[in-house]
Amino acid sequence: MSAPLEQQLDEAMAHYRDQRASALDYQRRLGEVAATATSPRRVVSVTVGGQGQVTDVSFPTGAYKRMAPAELASAILSTIAEARDKALDEAADLLAPMLPPGLDARQVMRGQADIGAVLPPEPPVVGLTEEEL
Repeated sequence: MSAPLEQQLDEAMAHYRDQRASALDYQRRLGEVAATATSPRRVVSVTVGGQGQVTDVSFPTGAYKRMAPAELASAILSTIAEARDKALDEAADLLAPMLPPGLDARQVMRGQADIGAVLPPEPPVVGLTEEEL
C-alpha cells in the first residue's frame, strides 16, 4: 500500500473514531434530557425524556377534580405535547453539531428532515485515483 493511501486510511479511521465517540456521548447525554411542562391553572404537570417518552405525570393542585373528563384529557394531551416539544428541542441542540450542513436538527428529531437530499447514496471518494481504488 502506498504511503499517501495509508495516510488517508489512518485519517479516515481517526475521523471514524471521533464520530463514534461523539455518537456515544450524544447517546449518553440524550438519556439525561428531561423537560417538564405545566398546564394553565396548574392542572397537570408532565415530564418527557429526550426521545419523547412520558416519564412523569402529576397533578400539582386539586383543579383536575373540577374538570369534565374531556377537558382534563385535553389539558393532559396538550401538556404532554408541550413537554415533548421542549425535550425534542433540547435533544436537537445536542444533535446539531453532529449533523452535516443543511440538516436541521429539530426537523430530524421530529422525523421531518429529508436526509436523502443531504446524504448521497454513496460517499464521495476524495483524492484517490482510479488505480488506487
